[in-house]
Amino acid sequence: MKQIVFSLLALCLLTSAHAQTAGFTKELEPAILQCTYRCTMKLDTLGTDTKTDRMILRIGQNISQFYSYTAYRTDSIWKTPNGIRIWGDAMVRAIRSRNYDQMPNANMISNDYIYKNYPEGKLSTYAQLEVTSVLIEEDYTGQEWTLKDSTKTLLGYPCQLATCSYHGRDYQAWFTSDIAIDNGPWKFKGLPGLILEVYDTKNHYHFLIEGIERTNIAPVCFYYTLPDPRTAERTDRIRYLQLKEEGTAGVPGFIQKTGLSGGKKKDRQKNAQGQCIAYDYMETDYHTH
Repeated sequence: MKQIVFSLLALCLLTSAHAQTAGFTKELEPAILQCTYRCTMKLDTLGTDTKTDRMILRIGQNISQFYSYTAYRTDSIWKTPNGIRIWGDAMVRAIRSRNYDQMPNANMISNDYIYKNYPEGKLSTYAQLEVTSVLIEEDYTGQEWTLKDSTKTLLGYPCQLATCSYHGRDYQAWFTSDIAIDNGPWKFKGLPGLILEVYDTKNHYHFLIEGIERTNIAPVCFYYTLPDPRTAERTDRIRYLQLKEEGTAGVPGFIQKTGLSGGKKKDRQKNAQGQCIAYDYMETDYHTH
């Protein structure tokens, strides 16, 4: 309930900012390929509760973008003349009926917008949490993969297995050399072909290709979402994850200074043996810093 109340507070705080944000997209370059992935996230390590979202990877000659379709749909609603009212009405109906699955962003796994090689040589992640926009900029270097002999077919494309360790998790990926594009969902890259499926070895996060389009696709765009990414606070990846874990990411600085945001790490669900079974973020190496 506290999260719902804070979300409604954020809605009110963002209303005035919405009116000042002109437009929604800035075209970066034409797209040559668009991939749709089904992303499944386990909400607990026992696998009894999951969430599934559609993710979009749009690839240009030099730049690509990756984002949640649910996040994009929510941001698009906000940008319409009556968007705030439509979104708010849907939230109120879901809360009153206690059918929280009907909230506009119920299936959203991430509200991050990831831009690869934008600016050149960088991987830029714009995270939208409550009323603060955060920019995490990293070198666009990809992962160090080990190719395996295993093969299988996805969407009619022959695929080969590759493995890597990245930011705290071990991954297995299936890529196809038939589409010789060095790209994939989320932050993945570095293979001699498009990644069609990738998952961590605990299967907490799983991306699976659902469709590939080459014609009549939108260009690669920068989205002027809410909170406004042009006013994003820059931070490094580890610090961002630590703040997110503590529950203070996305809380305005003036609220953090008052101590009203708490600042305590969120409690994680545990089983009878005291083992943590709640989900963790895709990048878990922040625990060791």
